Amino acid sequence: MKKFWIAILALLLTGATMVQAQEVNTLYFLENSPMRHKINPAFQPVSRVYVGISPLHYMSYSVGNNALALNDLIYSKNGKLITALYPGETDKLAKRLKYDFRSTMNTELALLNFGSRTKDSTGYFHVGLNERIESTLVLPGDIYSALSSGTATPGGRRVDLQTLSLNVQAITELSVGYSRKVNDKWIVGGKVKFLYGNAFVDLRTNNAYFDMYPDRLHATINGDVNLAAPINDLPARIDKANISDIPNLFEPDIKSILKPRGLGGAIDLGFTYKPVKQFQIAVSVTDLGFVHWDSYTYSIKGDTTYTGPVMHYSELTDETAEEQNRGINSVFDTIAEYATAFMEESLVGVRSGDKGVNRMTNTRLHVGLDANFCENKIGIGVYSATQFRNRRVYEEVTLGLAIRPVNWFNLALSYSFMNGRWNSMGAGLSFMPYDGLNLTVMTDYIPFTYADVNYDGKSVTVPYKMKGLNLAFGVTIVAGTNPKKAKKEALAVPEKTNEIPTNTDL
Repeated sequence: MKKFWIAILALLLTGATMVQAQEVNTLYFLENSPMRHKINPAFQPVSRVYVGISPLHYMSYSVGNNALALNDLIYSKNGKLITALYPGETDKLAKRLKYDFRSTMNTELALLNFGSRTKDSTGYFHVGLNERIESTLVLPGDIYSALSSGTATPGGRRVDLQTLSLNVQAITELSVGYSRKVNDKWIVGGKVKFLYGNAFVDLRTNNAYFDMYPDRLHATINGDVNLAAPINDLPARIDKANISDIPNLFEPDIKSILKPRGLGGAIDLGFTYKPVKQFQIAVSVTDLGFVHWDSYTYSIKGDTTYTGPVMHYSELTDETAEEQNRGINSVFDTIAEYATAFMEESLVGVRSGDKGVNRMTNTRLHVGLDANFCENKIGIGVYSATQFRNRRVYEEVTLGLAIRPVNWFNLALSYSFMNGRWNSMGAGLSFMPYDGLNLTVMTDYIPFTYADVNYDGKSVTVPYKMKGLNLAFGVTIVAGTNPKKAKKEALAVPEKTNEIPTNTDL
């Protein structure tokens, strides 16, 4: 059990050193990418028709946080590689963790997507089937502050865990969209989405804290957990006696996986406006909706005391600090042992209600301003993506340069302010050699700075100064992308005339 908690803590720290937005922001600057309408339903693909089928069609992954990069945890001082736990160094990390630590992870897989332009060339239809997994973890900022300051007084210190929360949801999305060119200045678009919930976990605390003393820790937690997943009927009470049996209740068979655990809907709305030919304003709201989860609700209560030596960062000596730099094993062992005891000995969940819960989807507001020159071959712009997620707001602003020498080749370079720390840049490529295939590859964060870190006796090269990483990749079948071919076909159609046919037999 201890190894399990050590793995969980290591995973959280790994995610901490690695974005807030669901989509890769650089996608905004790739005009000929068929999937650009995911940002704004008013965007119309260049191709007349596109078809995408999993697994190569479109995949995106992002992970990150609001506070930490790897160089906040490990850095060089006086020619020696040290950690932020070293004596005299804890204040630097405390500034980064002054507020709540929020870590997010998003994964999207496009299963099937189809789009087609209307005969009059003013409208565009979209149909899509996508799978999304989104998670958010919030850790109160007071945790690190308490550990770093220590507990020298017998009265100890109370650490507030009121903002502790965890949300994970897996959703299958079926969408139908349409955009229409109203005139040379306006294009409007919208999508209707049917949301099919696969799994859902939501932990929220009502009253949670722990008291730190020089020789012990005491924790109390009161909260609620909502759970919807492919499982058999859960027991009315979960405690030490039956918590080990919970994993056996999961049903991996196809019937259970396909059964919906939640149902809901959402809409996308957007427009583009060109006051002049060279300048565009694009605004959209995506994923505005909710899901009703048929979840089990548990009232969670726990109260326990861990007795034993409590390691505080401020109390580390040079000798113990060297031990921390070799692996931070003593801190992990202490926290893992306490977490295990708390889960097994005192945490009790009592099932109640089971009427389900309604949860808003993670809504996003997209605003883009861009100017184009040289007959649209070069573009510059600024793009803002604001995400409303679990009653919190995440913001990212991106500057972009688009290079479009020909219709079938787009290259974009970008910089995202909230995560880059001036040590990374974004890039995207959309390659579409007329009719055939479109290849799109993009990321917002290509790191400039790397470091070799000794992990378990092996040297690992990692990006050093970023809070997040993301990547999107896709291959789409496209048709009707060659403007020369379309022009030739148009010229081949004989023009209609008003001449009166003559009868040669008369």
